[in-house]
Amino acid sequence: MRSRLILSILVALIVLVLLPSWFSLSTKILCVWDAGMISFLAATWALMVQAKPKTMRRNAQSQDEGRLVILSIVTTASCASIFAIAFILKETKGKDISILIPHLILAVVTIIGSWLLVHTIFAMHYAHEYYQDHQTQSECKAGGLAFPEDIEPDYWDFLYFSFVIGMTSQVSDVQITSRSLRRLSLLHSVLSFFFNTAIVAMSINIIAGLTQ
Repeated sequence: MRSRLILSILVALIVLVLLPSWFSLSTKILCVWDAGMISFLAATWALMVQAKPKTMRRNAQSQDEGRLVILSIVTTASCASIFAIAFILKETKGKDISILIPHLILAVVTIIGSWLLVHTIFAMHYAHEYYQDHQTQSECKAGGLAFPEDIEPDYWDFLYFSFVIGMTSQVSDVQITSRSLRRLSLLHSVLSFFFNTAIVAMSINIIAGLTQ
C-alpha cells in the first residue's frame, strides 16, 4: 500500500512541475489530483488482476489501506468531486465552447475517478477483513462474507461486492456473516448514498447552467 501511495504522490508532483504556469489554481489542483488518483488506481488494479486467493490470504494485512486511510481517501475524493463540479460552474460561465469542453472533461475525469477510487479502496479493505485471521492457514476457510457456490473469492469478487454497495447502497447475492463487516458495509452504504446524491444534485446544476 505504501509503495502505491508513494508512486501516486511522485506522479502528482511531476505533473505539478510540468503544468503550464498560466493554468489557474483550480485547474492545477484538479490536474494534480487526477494524476495521483489515476496512478494509484492503475497500480492497485494491476495488483488485483495478478493476485490469487492464496496470495491474498498471505498478504491481506500488508495490502490493506487501514480504516484511517480509508476515511481520509474517501473524504478527499468526495471533496475533489464537489470541487470539480464547483470548478466547472465557475470556470466555464459565459466561456466559449473551446474553453468549456476541456474543463468539462477534466471535471468528469475527476468525478468518475474519485468514485472508482472510493469503492476500490473499500474492496481492498473487505478483502483484508475477510482474510485477516487466516494469513498463516491457507487451508482454512476465511469468513465474514458468504459467496455463492462457496467459492474462494479473489479481488474481482470483492470489487463486485464493493461496487454493488456503491451503486445501490445494499448488498446483492453475497451475504454478510460477521459483525465487523456489517458495520463496515453500513458505513460504506451511508457514505455512498451521500456521495452519489451530492454528485447528482450538483451535476444537475451544471447542466442547468450550461443550457442557460
